Amino acid sequence: MIWILLFVFVSYGMIILGFAIKIKHAGTFDNHTRAHRNRFTVIVPFRNESKNLPRLLASLATIDYPTSNWELILVNDDSTDNSLEVIDQCLRSYQISNVIIINNLRATASPKKDALQTAINKGTHNWIVTTDADCYVPTQWLATLDAAIQQEQPLMVIMPVAIATTAQPTLLTAYEQLDFLSLMGATAGSFYFGLPFLCNGANLAYDKDAFVKVQGFANNDHIASGDDHFLLEKFQETFKNKISYLRSPDAIVTTQPQELWSAFIAQRTRWAAKSSAYTFWFSKLMGLLVVSVNLMSGLGLIYLAFAKAETQSLIIIALLLKIIADGILIATEAQFHKKLNYLKWYPIVMICYPFLSTYIALKSLTSSYQWKGRYYTK
Repeated sequence: MIWILLFVFVSYGMIILGFAIKIKHAGTFDNHTRAHRNRFTVIVPFRNESKNLPRLLASLATIDYPTSNWELILVNDDSTDNSLEVIDQCLRSYQISNVIIINNLRATASPKKDALQTAINKGTHNWIVTTDADCYVPTQWLATLDAAIQQEQPLMVIMPVAIATTAQPTLLTAYEQLDFLSLMGATAGSFYFGLPFLCNGANLAYDKDAFVKVQGFANNDHIASGDDHFLLEKFQETFKNKISYLRSPDAIVTTQPQELWSAFIAQRTRWAAKSSAYTFWFSKLMGLLVVSVNLMSGLGLIYLAFAKAETQSLIIIALLLKIIADGILIATEAQFHKKLNYLKWYPIVMICYPFLSTYIALKSLTSSYQWKGRYYTK
């Protein structure tokens, strides 16, 4: 049994270290393109986001890209707060003119996918760019994306996302930062490995004609989340060599941290709930490996107090493999995102992570969850 544990941990460690090595060798994107050629439809679904929309719209107002080459579609997903009034005030204050506000046309069990599909049908440009209402974007966001498309000719572009920093870090904010850096590392590393299996709809772009060719969100619109992941799987199957990863500081979209542990767990449960419907073999493998390693890590930490000396040594070796591999990948991303200061939290987060991660994985398989005031069941 111990040797099986070691095999699993060695396999996991090799893959995670492979991600980190590939990221280091890849470097960052060099934007040497000056002419703006592509046209973008930026889509932002929102539901009760009056608190966050001013920040997003303020950032979009500073976009350094010709307004004739991009449009913004805001999709109201049945908001019950004063989001529309806030949007109206912001548009007048920031003098943003290339904006369309529409209502979500519900057709499936996934409000987010419906909102995106509604906007895609309404959009006039051939490149779709998605972000979320609780995000803000950098000034050179679209210019950098345009350059990457010109240089690499992809049909989908995966881009990095960061969690906003807080003035006084807590265990929750540190845990979320390191957890998200790990996800971003796996996102970038798996792409450079030739097996992209993660992306984030808060910063994703794809060709509209290609979206139509892969039938968009069809066949997975019964799942509440996963508008990004399942679309990536479809592009991976149909346009395998036409997916790019845009690793540039000028392409990082920043999202807001969760303020409560309950909100964080609900968010992660929603993300994990779609995993049983993955079709890409590497997605399934990584999902199984991550759950297995975290479950074994938690049990191993508990069992250390009771095991014999020889068994304790093997457990410690296995745990060290995970700690070192994860630490290197997280440190690689922390350097890119300029968040090295969060690494001091790594020891305590490392102890908590196996237990919380396993709890969320089990919860996603057995429980319903609430998000944006809506309840979703398995």
